[in-house]
Amino acid sequence: MTSRMEKGASQQTSLLDVLKKKMRQAREEAEQAKDEADEVKRQLEQERKKREDAEAEVAALNRRIVLVEEDLERTDDRLKIATQKLDEASKAADEAERLASKIN
Repeated sequence: MTSRMEKGASQQTSLLDVLKKKMRQAREEAEQAKDEADEVKRQLEQERKKREDAEAEVAALNRRIVLVEEDLERTDDRLKIATQKLDEASKAADEAERLASKIN
C-alpha cells in the first residue's frame, strides 16, 4: 500500500511538473507573441507616419502647382498686354516716320 501511495504521489508530482512546464511555455509564448505584436504595431505606426508625410507633401506640391499655374496665367496676360502696347507703339512710330518723311 505504501508503494501505491508513493507511486501516486510520484505521478502527481510529475503531473504537476508537466503542468508547470506547460504553463511556463505558454507564458513564454504569450510574451513572445506580445513582443511581436508590439513590433508590428511600431512598424505600422512608422508606415502610417510615412504615408501621412507623403500625403502632406503631395498636398503641398499640388498647392504649389496651382500657384505656379495662376502665376503663369497672369504672366501670359501681362505679355499679351505688353505685346499689344508694343504693336501700338510700333504702328505709332511707323506713322510718325511716314508723316516726318512727308514733311521733309
